[in-house]
Amino acid sequence: MDKVYKTMWISFFTNVFLSFLKLISGIIGKSGALIADGIHSFSDLLTDLVAMVGRKLSKKPADEKHPFGHGKIEYVTSIFISIVILFLGLSVILSSVKKETVVPSYFVAIVSFITILLKYLLSSYLIRTGKKERNNILLASGYESRADVLSSIVVFVAVLLMQLSSIFPILKYADVVAMILVGLLILKIGFEILKENLSSILEEQVTDETYLNELKKIILKTKEIHHIDYLKVLKYGSYLKIELEVSMDPFLSLLKSHRHIHECESHLKIWDEKIKYVTIHVNPDETFELKKAKKENFEQIKKYCLKIGLNDRISKEEKEKRIEKNLKKHLKDYQLILVQNEVIGILGAYQNENEELLIDQIYIEERYRYCGIGSKVIQNFIEQNNDKKIVLWILKNNKRAISFYQKLNFQVELEEQNQVKMYYQA
Repeated sequence: MDKVYKTMWISFFTNVFLSFLKLISGIIGKSGALIADGIHSFSDLLTDLVAMVGRKLSKKPADEKHPFGHGKIEYVTSIFISIVILFLGLSVILSSVKKETVVPSYFVAIVSFITILLKYLLSSYLIRTGKKERNNILLASGYESRADVLSSIVVFVAVLLMQLSSIFPILKYADVVAMILVGLLILKIGFEILKENLSSILEEQVTDETYLNELKKIILKTKEIHHIDYLKVLKYGSYLKIELEVSMDPFLSLLKSHRHIHECESHLKIWDEKIKYVTIHVNPDETFELKKAKKENFEQIKKYCLKIGLNDRISKEEKEKRIEKNLKKHLKDYQLILVQNEVIGILGAYQNENEELLIDQIYIEERYRYCGIGSKVIQNFIEQNNDKKIVLWILKNNKRAISFYQKLNFQVELEEQNQVKMYYQA
């Protein structure tokens, strides 16, 4: 028998004893408030039985129609419990209107005091276990039992006050007032349980920062995961469902990526047995940094510039001369693109004669071109210079490059014989 079932059975037998004790004592002692309190405890018997059935059904394995199992039955069960509690709360309030004012005996006060102690111990045990096991049914039963503690305190105070009714006649209505207060307490708890579980059935997220931070540490134990791009933890009955996006080396083989993701999933499920469903999406790592070019980078930048199609109609020698001349003038305006301290491309931009910011050269090594880094570099450049008009020239036949910049919201400004001028302005 697991801990949740054990807790439910302890609650059930305790409520059997308390409900009969209150009902019999209320009838003998002529206390409507204690009878109402007994009805409240009797409702715990029903909710405990429903809780155990709900727990059993929620543990049913996944099937063809329910690929994520039957965990949400816990929420349906808790909602049923809340409706029963609301109904009982209304019944107690309505019955108080017809109640005759009879002063109960001290025996009722003694019974109330005993039930306060027992019920407080039971409710604390249920809530503590429910939080530890992250079980909504136990929490619902625990908070409902805590309302029973408050109602027993109200009954206890009412009984003591009614003993003074011979001196202060108004106190003879303390029993009726106590019944109404007990009813309102029951309604309050019922509403809170209903509200919480309606939220959960709509896939409530886990928002506990301490838990999420620990979860992130477990994920990053897999060293091949560079960083977490997206994380969502959803409550699914007694289980948790994780949706995760991580960035990894774009050049890892499919087999290696699969192994590392499987390793991460195993770590999560070992760390918390309530994590049952894990979906991990892998993104290529787009992390880069830009570094200002120095004189010693001249030849490296020149090498990259030669690979860019400046003009196919001029000779290689003429192209090299133009690049060297341009670099000598604008080397300070070039930046190196680095990934994990490795130079993988260049970005050159300077102010032209029209006071536009001209992107003169951008080059990224071919193996990194489909990792999203080029797009991120341009977006970063736009953000840093959003107060300026940014322009660039592209060969007319380079349809792929034109399409790339259009996706980044660059517009075509003019077309020449073999080139297109594009611009971006916020």
